[in-house]
Amino acid sequence: MKKTILNVGLAVALFATSGFGAAQKTTCRKTGKTMDECCCDMKAGKFYCKFTKKTYAECCCDMK
Repeated sequence: MKKTILNVGLAVALFATSGFGAAQKTTCRKTGKTMDECCCDMKAGKFYCKFTKKTYAECCCDMK
């Protein structure tokens, strides 16, 4: 029982540090702006960039 609780605690700790410690930034290829999350939304089956107000066949965001 103690071993199971310890294993679950370790798994939660690893998940929490990987989620918060490795915060990656996203960069819009069209504008060069850096943000915390992607600027693209799906609209009519295409990617819509909030910054350029245009639709694209591929998402214009890159993870850094």
